[in-house]
Amino acid sequence: MAPHRLIRRKPRSPGTTREVRVQDPAASMALIFDAMKRPIDPLYEDVARKREATGEGLVRRPGRSPLLVVTVIALGFLLGAAAHALRVPDSVQADRHAQLAEQVEAKQKANDDSAAEVEALRTELDSNRSSALTRQERSNLSADLTAGERTAGAAAVSGPGLTVVIENPEDAEADAADSDPRTGEDENALTSSDLQHVINGLWSSGATAVSVNGQRITSLSAVRFAGSAILVNYRPLATPYTVTAIGPSDMQNKFESGFSGDYLTSLRKSDFTISTSRGNVTVPAQGTIRIAHAQPVR
Repeated sequence: MAPHRLIRRKPRSPGTTREVRVQDPAASMALIFDAMKRPIDPLYEDVARKREATGEGLVRRPGRSPLLVVTVIALGFLLGAAAHALRVPDSVQADRHAQLAEQVEAKQKANDDSAAEVEALRTELDSNRSSALTRQERSNLSADLTAGERTAGAAAVSGPGLTVVIENPEDAEADAADSDPRTGEDENALTSSDLQHVINGLWSSGATAVSVNGQRITSLSAVRFAGSAILVNYRPLATPYTVTAIGPSDMQNKFESGFSGDYLTSLRKSDFTISTSRGNVTVPAQGTIRIAHAQPVR
């Protein structure tokens, strides 16, 4: 196809002619037609044809080597053996749990023995101190010291008081095995918040000394929840929870007629076993007293 053609035109002046070169409109579409009819470059097409003729253009899939199969099987066997070795049998886990429980009980017994020894030494110290103050004719100082120790919880206190015993519902112990293994929490068991309500109610009713399962409650005591155990003075307590308080004769009436009495009623409706009794009780001293302030007396 000729891209141009010649057209002879007559000029305005007579006797002369002029040739005019006119572009063929179809020539501009030649490139588009070639791209549509032959999308592959001719050189690339020739090279591909030669490779196909020699067999170089065929894609060869590598076969599965026996060494590769053996390696995969060996890795699978090793992974399975490692997973089996990491899994602790139930019997071994039960034995470890029993060993840990025995260690905890042994440490607890040693701690109780140490606490009894500390109490005996404290009693001996108090006796020697009282004798020394009496010989020095400072009986008033001895009385003030004794009163301060009772207020701070450093000395045991005996007198008329109230005892409140709270036991978890019967199904709470059965549901303990179904509780969350990470926290050990049981919705049916008594919580530290419940125990705090009872203790605060006794204080507001006029109690002068309070203890829970033998743990003296002072201004530095902590009553909190840790897993399935209630900690008082960082010592775990177990049901039944015995709250002992020393106070005036009308303490029981104030306690039962106030908010704490209503709270105990709600606990009874939740199948908690609660009993209250009045009589002479003893509130023990706190195990450890840290002296923060002191001044000499002359």
